[in-house]
Amino acid sequence: MPKNNNLEPVKLPMPIRFGEKPNFEFKNDLENIKVTLVDHTPWENLINYLPGYVNATWADEPQQEFSTAQVVDDVEKAFTFKTLPSILETIRLTFRIEGISVQDVTHLIRHRTFSFSAQCTGDRWLSHHTAVIPESIENSPEFVDRYKKLTQECRELYADMIDSKKISIMDARLILNKNHDNFYYASTNVKDLLGFIKQRLDRQIQPKSDNIIAYQMYLALCRAYPIAHLNLIDFEMPSYHYIKNARNGHATNLYFPEENSDKFEWNEKDFIYQDYRENINGTQKPEGPTIFERMLAEYKEQLEELKIASEGYMDELKHYGGHI
Repeated sequence: MPKNNNLEPVKLPMPIRFGEKPNFEFKNDLENIKVTLVDHTPWENLINYLPGYVNATWADEPQQEFSTAQVVDDVEKAFTFKTLPSILETIRLTFRIEGISVQDVTHLIRHRTFSFSAQCTGDRWLSHHTAVIPESIENSPEFVDRYKKLTQECRELYADMIDSKKISIMDARLILNKNHDNFYYASTNVKDLLGFIKQRLDRQIQPKSDNIIAYQMYLALCRAYPIAHLNLIDFEMPSYHYIKNARNGHATNLYFPEENSDKFEWNEKDFIYQDYRENINGTQKPEGPTIFERMLAEYKEQLEELKIASEGYMDELKHYGGHI
């Protein structure tokens, strides 16, 4: 069809930012992460269909009502894999994961059982995105200024190339660092989510950012459903893959094993860094707990509170005496 400039121009879905100079801030990479459960199968719906689903094998006819005691028993068995496991695949959850670096994105999207919607890099300007910075670099005066300077220079070159209108956003983005933040939507079910969390809270192999995402996801799950007291996830779970492979020559072996994974004999020279992960925290590591350690301690406190609340709720429901 011919060009027709008399048509009303289409309103594009993103802001047009020609001529804007980069204006952004630096934030700690872990403190910048925010996981929100934006949608999930409602608890009220779940308890209406779960007992019938997990007991269908032995039913002559579909059962319509169940005592609250049986509902509690069936729910707890379902979440602890003591009944038909496919029930957990019916419980849908959609998360928004904000503030993660490009490196974090690569870890997230390789989990193939999730469905994703991405904040893309070739369809919009990235000039003003927050730049994240690890605590170890923040604690290194001789490196932190260079880190910030190079980030600033890359952003400025990116904007200048786009402003030329001879280099597209698609091409200009290749100069950007991995440290600009992003958000993603991730949709999954409870069964696959628990597998993801167990893998990503591994402190010997996974990066700290993966750990933080896993902790926040589990806490969000426990706020949506009264299951914290079932202890489905242990934030101090040993790194079984690391324990099994640290001495076989097919593992990266970054750090000494932490207490929860110190289950095998090892030589200090087995590891790239002859130290524990939280000690590799900059050239001028301050006294006291690291940011990661403080965040983990806070998440553990939240989990203990959720355990008390969920146990109390389920006990009350069990003894309610009615039917659902």
